[in-house]
Amino acid sequence: MSYEKATLYYVSGTGNTFRAAKWMSAKAASRGVRTEVIAIERARPESEIADGGLVGLLMPTHAFTAPWRMICFAWGLPRGKRADAFVETTRGGTKFGPLRLPGFEGTACYLIALILALKGYRVRGVIALDMPINWLQVHPGFSAQTARDLASRAKPKAERFIARVLAGGTHFGFWGFVSLLLGLLVLPVSAGYLLGARFFLPKLFFANNRCDGCGLCARKCPFRAIRMTGGRKPRPYWTWRCESCMRCMAYCPARAIEAGHSWAALLYCVAYLAFSLTCIGWAGSWLLQFALFAALIFATYPLFFLVTRIPFINTLFKYTTLTRIYPRYHEPDTKVEDM
Repeated sequence: MSYEKATLYYVSGTGNTFRAAKWMSAKAASRGVRTEVIAIERARPESEIADGGLVGLLMPTHAFTAPWRMICFAWGLPRGKRADAFVETTRGGTKFGPLRLPGFEGTACYLIALILALKGYRVRGVIALDMPINWLQVHPGFSAQTARDLASRAKPKAERFIARVLAGGTHFGFWGFVSLLLGLLVLPVSAGYLLGARFFLPKLFFANNRCDGCGLCARKCPFRAIRMTGGRKPRPYWTWRCESCMRCMAYCPARAIEAGHSWAALLYCVAYLAFSLTCIGWAGSWLLQFALFAALIFATYPLFFLVTRIPFINTLFKYTTLTRIYPRYHEPDTKVEDM
C-alpha cells in the first residue's frame, strides 16, 4: 500500500508529542510520502486530509486517557474520505539510575481509535511511546541528558511503527490491549479528570515575583487559555480553557510560573471544615468533599490572583510550593517556537 500524503495532527505542551510527530514525519518523507505536521489548534482538516491518504492523531496521556481537546478534535473530523488512520500517545516514562519504567496510557489510544472508526476511518494501528514524564505541577522534570536517553529508545519504536503502517501493515500489540483493560478499571479516575479536575487544576497556577510580564506564556499557549491582566505590571491569569499542558511552566524564561500547593492545601482544609460542620452525617462522602473543594477553587481564584500581586504574599506562596525547587522540563530539542 502506498500513500501520497500523511497528515499528522498533534497536541503537545512540553514538546514530547511534537517530537514524536517529527520522527514519524521524517520517516514518512524518507519513503517519498508528502507529510504535514499540524497542531490541532491550527488545523483545517476539511482541506488538509486527502482521499486515500493517511491521518495520524498524536497526543499526550492525561489521567490515563486522551486529552479532552483531542477527543473533541477527533469527533469533529470530516468523515473518512476513504482515509486510513493511526493513533499515537506519549505516556510518562521514568528513569531511576539504569532502571527505566514505562508509563501507562490506559484508554487513550483506543478511545480515539474508536472515534476514528465511527467517523469512517480505517484504523491501521495504535502505539504508546515512553517519553519523559512531564506533569510539572506534581513532580520535578528530568534533565536534558535523562530526557534524551528516554527519547533515544522511543524514536526507533516510533519509526518502526510508522514504517509498518506505511507498508500496509497494522499494529495494535498485546500490551496495548492490556493497557486498555487496565484503563477501563481506572475509568472513574479518567472520567473524574475530564469532567471536573481538568477545570480546577489550572486554578493553582500563579506567577511568582520574578515575572516580568513578558507575555510569552499567553502568546504561546496552544489553547489561548492565558490572558495578561494588571495594567502596567501585567501577570498571567489562567482561564477555564486551560488544559494543564505545562507549556507555560516549561518554557517560562524567568521560571516564574508556580503551582500553589499551599493554596490548595488551605482550600482543602476550609472545604473539609465547612463540610464537617454542615453535613455531619455525610463525613465520609469524598464525592461531596471533592465538589465543595472544586467550588471553592472556582470561587476564590480571582482572589488568589489578586493577593499574589502583593509582594509579601507572593513570596509566602512561592516558598510554600514544591515547584519552587522542581527542575523544569521540556523536550530538549524543541523550542516553543517550533510548536
